[in-house]
Amino acid sequence: MRTIELGRMSWEEVAEVRKADPVVLLPVGTIEQHGPHLPVGSDNMVADFFARKVAEATGAVLAPALNYGCSDVFRAFPGTLSIRSETFKAVLRDVCHALFDDAGFHRLVIVDNHGGNETHVEEVARGLRRERGRQTLIGCLYPWNLGYAVMREVYPDAGAVYGHGGEPETSAMLAMYPEDVQMQRARKGGYQPVRGWTMRGYTKVAVPGYRAGEGSLYLDADEVAPDGVTGDPMSASAEYGRQWVERVVGFGIAYVREFQRITAGG
Repeated sequence: MRTIELGRMSWEEVAEVRKADPVVLLPVGTIEQHGPHLPVGSDNMVADFFARKVAEATGAVLAPALNYGCSDVFRAFPGTLSIRSETFKAVLRDVCHALFDDAGFHRLVIVDNHGGNETHVEEVARGLRRERGRQTLIGCLYPWNLGYAVMREVYPDAGAVYGHGGEPETSAMLAMYPEDVQMQRARKGGYQPVRGWTMRGYTKVAVPGYRAGEGSLYLDADEVAPDGVTGDPMSASAEYGRQWVERVVGFGIAYVREFQRITAGG
């Protein structure tokens, strides 16, 4: 295979490559704020980096990315470019159909690196399975979310630094795209009270008398976290970031290899 990138192959190369029945990785993200120090394309940049490294290690094919997603909660921040959920689902569904029905691939893993897309990705994947039958298995990996899981033990107090635009996102970006991280603009974030509500998330509120559990209140992110940051990026380092890459990409490689093994010949 001359290249892992579907978009750099000729149509004849695609026809040749598909004979091996490779897994296709489809990066999906969005354009949204990640604080004053990180680029608005962070989700897409990380999805591409992650998918590319996983594809190189496993022989998977890297499809061109779907770089626009559902980020309505961040609309007040300049640079956030959110599309309607109906639009997102329609485009994702059409791309998946094209990969299966036109390009002739059979195995797909979506690399969705934005939480606001999660339910829509699942809806599309389940819809395709209903249409195509249970033999269709569509996988999904969420790099940012994996990072929260596998990096927790690295920090003295992960809960104090974790968050959107905080850790381990900032460290990860320092390792992958250091030229796009502006640490001189970084500052600690957090949730501020809104109209008497104590916030536990952009749309999650605490209820007096209950330490566990939370309710929902559909606010805009700038009302809750004026800088767009809910964690603390000040402890970020390229070394933490290198560990993020090793652990998260390592998980992705293991997952795709397992996906390849289990779906082989199916």
